Amino acid sequence: MHSHGRVLLALAVLVAGAWSHTLHLGRTCPEVTPYPNLSVDKILGEWYVIHMFSDIVDNTCLVWNMTRGTEPDTIVLKETRQLAVLDVFNVNHTHAVSAVIDIPNLEVPAKMRIRWPTSITGKADFVIFDTDYDSYMAVFECDRAGLLHRRSVAILSRTKAIDELFFDRVRRLLDTAKVEHSALVAISHDSCREIGEHNWHVDEELFDILPDTDE
Repeated sequence: MHSHGRVLLALAVLVAGAWSHTLHLGRTCPEVTPYPNLSVDKILGEWYVIHMFSDIVDNTCLVWNMTRGTEPDTIVLKETRQLAVLDVFNVNHTHAVSAVIDIPNLEVPAKMRIRWPTSITGKADFVIFDTDYDSYMAVFECDRAGLLHRRSVAILSRTKAIDELFFDRVRRLLDTAKVEHSALVAISHDSCREIGEHNWHVDEELFDILPDTDE
């Protein structure tokens, strides 16, 4: 990739990631109850992200594919999407980021930790707080940076649409956990490319610009 293309992609990825969270004072993340007795094998496979925290509608065609990692008790999450900021520049593209999820306590498998290669804050809490395995899953993510923490919620479906009752259920669960959810926005899955002319995949530290930290 040419240097200007690398810079444009790096900026697009960082901006998209920054706008997918809400920022809060303090390092304490809310206690969102993990889904009890989660069967990890049943959550593997492809999920469409139907709603996610965002202040701008920058992500479209957002899909997660979850597979078992090479290390014990790990999952690889490959996220593919199209970035509106690149579409503005008429860049025919698809973009993928692969993150590694680990399960620190096998007695609470739904309470995980995730390391995104585009993150400058290290590992984040990754809590699956509701699912029926076959059609729907809800995830709460929280990471800490200095005296602040960032939150994100994703509502996922095995198909490109989801029943409104699942959306209502997530809002009730977030209300119980005292997590504000007004930042949830719908993710469009219209006009999605199978693969773009430029198909970028980040699975290590972003161009070696970002530090490798496990905080």
